[in-house]
Amino acid sequence: MQGLPNIPLADARPAEAPPLQRLALKGEAQQWTVSEALNSNQAARLPKWLPKKFTSAVISQFYHGEIATLAMCRRLLDGLDDPWARRCIEVQITDESRHAEAYRTYLADIGDLVPPDPVLSEAYDKALGWTGPPEALIAAFNIVLEGEALYALDYLGGWLTCPRFRNLNTRVSRDEARHLAFGRIYLSSRLKRMARDERMEIHRWLKQLWSQTAFGVLDQFPIPNALLGRRCRTWMETGWQDHRKALIGIGLVSDEEARMAEQGS
Repeated sequence: MQGLPNIPLADARPAEAPPLQRLALKGEAQQWTVSEALNSNQAARLPKWLPKKFTSAVISQFYHGEIATLAMCRRLLDGLDDPWARRCIEVQITDESRHAEAYRTYLADIGDLVPPDPVLSEAYDKALGWTGPPEALIAAFNIVLEGEALYALDYLGGWLTCPRFRNLNTRVSRDEARHLAFGRIYLSSRLKRMARDERMEIHRWLKQLWSQTAFGVLDQFPIPNALLGRRCRTWMETGWQDHRKALIGIGLVSDEEARMAEQGS
């Protein structure tokens, strides 16, 4: 990793260190390999009711999400002036690269890599095309996208009972929770310096991005049965409220500012 503070790991005291330093050191200590997560002697075992084609499509979208997040991290890296924030992002780059490799490895057991969903692909392009404050990109990827990934991984783990996937899912979820924590810690301090109108514009942009993506995907994604389809619809309808609370919690907007921003979207 480049650009790291000149502090030997042995001399760091995580319990006394600033939050971003503790998070970076924690991420470095939690590294794992694809071979550790996916035992090559253990075959994928999908539930009989779950079509392989559907599962391949879902896992493929996780893979493409990792690739998009990698692009975001690399774009952000040079613009971060906090050395420990840079270190967190460098760890995240390593994490996302490993996640993508792990998903490709798992997919080799169950089917082919499916191209990115057009709606998701458009959302990634729109997010990466943002030209305003970089805090919006971190909010989009490390708060909304990582939060959504954690919900999805937890939900997916409930019906994809394959032991091989569950082992992978546990490790990926731990990493994603750390990425989400970075977004919350970093933005909680940075957003205090931003003007009200600027913060509200970011909130409005995030709401539009999420709504267009979430319901766009749901309207075209193949759902194998009606019960799962209803659950997905409920999940989508309540999803933004969870992200909204998180964004208010880190100081992007107040509840009143969120209402004003959303009414103008």
